[in-house]
Amino acid sequence: MSEIRVHELIRAFDDFDESYKRAELDEAITLREEITPHLIGILEELAADPVRYAVEDHYANVYAAALLAYFQEPAAHLPIIRAFCIPDDEREELWGDMVSETLPALLLQTCNGSLDTIRELVRNREIHDYVRGAAVVALTYAVARDVAERHEVVEFLSGFFTGTEAGDDSDFWSEVASSITDLHPEGAMEVLRKAYAEELISPWYVGLEEIEEAMGRDQEAVLAELRAFTDRNIPADLHEYLSWFACFREKSLDRPRVSPAKIARKARETQKKTNRAKAKTAKKARKKNRVGKKR
Repeated sequence: MSEIRVHELIRAFDDFDESYKRAELDEAITLREEITPHLIGILEELAADPVRYAVEDHYANVYAAALLAYFQEPAAHLPIIRAFCIPDDEREELWGDMVSETLPALLLQTCNGSLDTIRELVRNREIHDYVRGAAVVALTYAVARDVAERHEVVEFLSGFFTGTEAGDDSDFWSEVASSITDLHPEGAMEVLRKAYAEELISPWYVGLEEIEEAMGRDQEAVLAELRAFTDRNIPADLHEYLSWFACFREKSLDRPRVSPAKIARKARETQKKTNRAKAKTAKKARKKNRVGKKR
């Protein structure tokens, strides 16, 4: 009977009707053992043929990824990575903002305490910048959750500023610099200043003055902000996390009051997104100028 119900739940998740499947999620949690292989199968199906998955208008992948992360299921770690490492058009259609907003949490929650595969994603030039960036952010979450030591992650990330790690127009170095700033840049300032001098880091993405300001702050205060940010992005309550998705946000759900500290952090996040958008516009302009000169 439970197997039949599992298939019914997955069909409910797959049918996007702009409603949040709260009751179905609660039931899926009680059927964790039975439903987990099916959730992993959804991600494997998507990774194997993302075009068909998108054309057939499936939606269960969103719930599958969220549930598997909530379960902290190690067997889902590689399927999640493969499901996000698909061609750009399908990744945008099937995952949207989840690549930058949610993938870092998915990676950390399913890694079973081992960061080796996440580090490999950071190293892999063949992976899209957004996915590599999510892996970089996942390492900062690992520090916030005491899965990794701060100095080890800062040392690892500081090794990615030789200029050979990505293409000329990549935001990869900017994302790494931003994440080091979130960890407190002590031990990396010389590398970061050199990277700025070599124009690897976009000032629109993360300004040198922002990094210098973080350097002058108490390290524990900076890490406390990172922990609060991580807790907000990996909440213990699945509904608190998933029902915030814009595609099926519950209009009637009461939201807790937000503290001034969180408001300030959100303002910085918004500014960072604005800066990233400016950086992309500037990058396109530089590319257009280069093409014009070649002609």
